[in-house]
Parts: sequence; C-alpha cells; structure tokens
Amino acid sequence: MRWKELTSSLEEAASGGEGNPAVSDIVYDSRKVAAGSIYVAVPGFVQDGDLFIDDAVEHGAVGVISRNPQPRCTVPWLQVTDPRKALGELARKLWNLKLYRTCVAGVTGTNGKTTVTHLIRLLLDQLYSRERVWMFSTVGYCMGTLCREAGRTTPESSDIFRMMGTAPRKPAAVVMEVSSHALELNRVAGFSYDLAVWTNLTRDHLDFHHTMNEYYLAKKKLFTEHLKSKGKAIINIDDRWGRKLAGELRGTTTVTYGSADDADVRIVNPRSTWTGSELDVVAGGEMFHVSAPLPGSFNVYNIAAMCAAAAALSVKPARVREALERLEPVPGRMEPVATGKEFTTIVDYAHTPDALENVLKTVRELTEGRVICVFGCGGDRDRAKRPLMAEAVVRWSDEAVVTSDNPRGENPRAIIKEILDGVPLDFPHWVIPDRREAIGKALGIARRGDCVVVAGKGHEDYQEIDGRRHHFSDREVAGELADGIQPRRIRVA
Repeated sequence: MRWKELTSSLEEAASGGEGNPAVSDIVYDSRKVAAGSIYVAVPGFVQDGDLFIDDAVEHGAVGVISRNPQPRCTVPWLQVTDPRKALGELARKLWNLKLYRTCVAGVTGTNGKTTVTHLIRLLLDQLYSRERVWMFSTVGYCMGTLCREAGRTTPESSDIFRMMGTAPRKPAAVVMEVSSHALELNRVAGFSYDLAVWTNLTRDHLDFHHTMNEYYLAKKKLFTEHLKSKGKAIINIDDRWGRKLAGELRGTTTVTYGSADDADVRIVNPRSTWTGSELDVVAGGEMFHVSAPLPGSFNVYNIAAMCAAAAALSVKPARVREALERLEPVPGRMEPVATGKEFTTIVDYAHTPDALENVLKTVRELTEGRVICVFGCGGDRDRAKRPLMAEAVVRWSDEAVVTSDNPRGENPRAIIKEILDGVPLDFPHWVIPDRREAIGKALGIARRGDCVVVAGKGHEDYQEIDGRRHHFSDREVAGELADGIQPRRIRVA
C-alpha cells in the first residue's frame, strides 16, 4: 500500500516531505525498521520515540508519524495527536484485516483476567477449532497450538495485526486480556470486540491511574470505545464497580453474572475444594451444573464469567461442560507444587490486596493446620497498597515471611519497611529479603496439615533487581528446596 492511501484517514495536524512510497510494514521500535517501514514515534515513559527518528530513516524508514512536526525529516511525515492510536489503526489497514469476520473477546478487570481468558479460549474452541483460536494473556501468547512467552499482558495491537496479517491462515477468533494500561495508552487501537468481559475492580496500579475512579474510567473504555455495534458486555454485578458500569452503559447489550437475584447468569450452590469448584448456574430460566479444576470461591466467579460468555454466544450448557473437561491448570494461579511433604505448597500470582485476600481466604477454609504466607511487593509501583497487602496476610494467615518480590529500581529493604506498617508486632512473622531464603524458611517451619502460600509472582520465572532480570521461579525453588537441593542463589542487597 502507498503512503498517501494508507494515511488518508488520519487526522493530521501538519505534514511534510515529498513522495508517495510503498509501505511494507509499520513499526514503533527503530531497531526493527527495515526498508519500506513506516516508523511511528511513540511517546515512552523513559524516552520519546522522536529521539530515534533519524536512526529509523537511516535504516530504511520511508515515512514517519509523530506527535511533533518534523520539518527536517527527509521522508514523508505526519504530525498526529496520538501516534499510538495511529499505529494500531494503520497496522489494521495495512494488513487488510476485516475484524467483522473474526470473533474477538476482551477480558478486563483487576483480578481473574488470565483465568477467564483461558476459559473463554476453551469456549471458542467449541465453536471453531483450537488451531483457529488465538489467545493473548499474561502467561503466554498462543496462535492456535503454537504458544510462546508473553512480553506484556496486552501486546501492541500493531504487533497482533502483523501476526494476523502474515499468518498462513487468519484466526477465526481471538481472546485477550485487556489491561487498564493498554486501554489508557491506546495499545488496543484498531481493535473492536464482540465480547467485553468485566471481572472486578479492586485497588491496583494507582501509581499510574492515581484514583480508583480514573482506574475505572480507563477500563470502561473497553465497553464504550471498543465494542462492535452488535457487541455484548459481560459484567460481574456482584462487584460494585461492575454494577455501576452495567447501569451506565446505554444502547449496549449486556449479560450480567453473579449471585445477585437480578443477574442474567446467576450463581447458585457454589462449592470449592482443593481439587476444584462447582456450582449451579441459572440462565434463561433454566438451571445447569458445572465444575472445573479451579479451587477457590473467586474461581466460581471466573467460571460464571465463562457461562455468561456462553449465554452471549448461544453456546449450550453441554458444550460448556465439555469445554471445562479440557481445562488444564492455569500456570501460577492457585498452582500446587509437588513437594512430597505432608503439607501443601501453593504458588499464586496474587499481587493486590484483594487477590491475596481471596487466595488466603480460600486456603484458610481448606487447610486443617496453619497457613504460612511468603509475600512481598513490587518496586516502582503503587506504594500505598503495601501495608494493605500485609493486612490481608495478617487477617487470613497464621504466620508470614516478608520478602522481596520484584524490587526493580527500589531498595528491597525500603519496600519491606512500608509493608511492615501493616504487620502488628505480635503477629508471628520473619523478615528475609532474600526470596530463596524466605521460601526455605516457610517450608522449614511447615508441619503436617499446614499450607505454605508463596504469593506475588506466580508463573513468572524471573526476579527483577536494579533493572535486570535474573532467573527465579517460585515453583522451581519451592520444589528444589523441599527435595533438599540448593538452587542457584540470588542475593538481594
């Protein structure tokens, strides 16, 4: 496609440069520029993409899009208000993607996004085939049966569009986690959804959004700006923010779920054990029973979200049950670690106060002995939630080991000091900044019937310290320590 044809739909503030070159790709990383690429200078948190325009042109960029005028540029350029929005819209146009031919589902919320995304993938498998269903989640990107590690929760839409446009066979359906950052920063520009799912909203990312209302408004964009004209909103109305959203949507078909009497898909008789959860679901005046190997009352809501999506897609209960029979454990979500000991060890991604409370409350209900929690908080993130995390641990566990999570650029001991503001002096706890040693301490004090919960990192196989990632897996370390094998040490100063 030629430059002028491709960019004709953009609202430009200014333009310049001569020519109408052929365009073969659109990139936002100057290191990935090749001959025929358009370079979109995306504003970053650390560095502005404008700094790399000259480098991009030198490496073959045939056009430049920026939020600033570029009169010195030697190739055609456009100034636009939002380069990232332009990036997504142009990528979809370049790769000639007709999303009305693709069933697209987006899942947003503070907790449960990953599990619900996996469940909806199973549901879509019933309508299409696994080879034609793509999934983008925190724990991995899957193009049919081909999966790889995830770079971030929600990839740039331009990257997904490139994958779709260059694939031998385009996907029939796509399901993806849609983070508040992705919505606020227009990382999903160009996408439109048949289903938009709301799981819940609890405190997180307030270092970025500042207030809960701003956080809510960011997630609301999935429903108000990205739904297709006949798209459907799937909303948990037991969540107060979800009920607020359902009441504010106008002209949108909604399918609500929860235990509330007015839910379209109602949860009845929920029950959870170490092996999973089951519930009766009332929808359309009929009741049916479902179960899944997902322990915890919070997973009852995740299963209900899948049932609500099924109702929206007119999928019969028998096919929902068939899909759930194929469910494999979601990595790092209430994931048991095989230690061969007489106590239970669980690894979970819980890194918000609400998620941690949900996990610990479930474990408390299922554990005969003590609940011992190993946890920390990430650096360079919402500092105010640190004592709140501690309060959840104190409320639902018997003992705790406070340690380092991903300190990133912060001093681990400074993070721990803020966590300890939520820990009473008389609550049994240890402070061990080295995460390996902290896990070892918890395993060492556990007795028969106890449960050790290692929280915060879940599926992650790294620890980020001083801007560098070191290999570190809670699952691996817990398994190795339980077997008496000393893993490679990672010392946190």
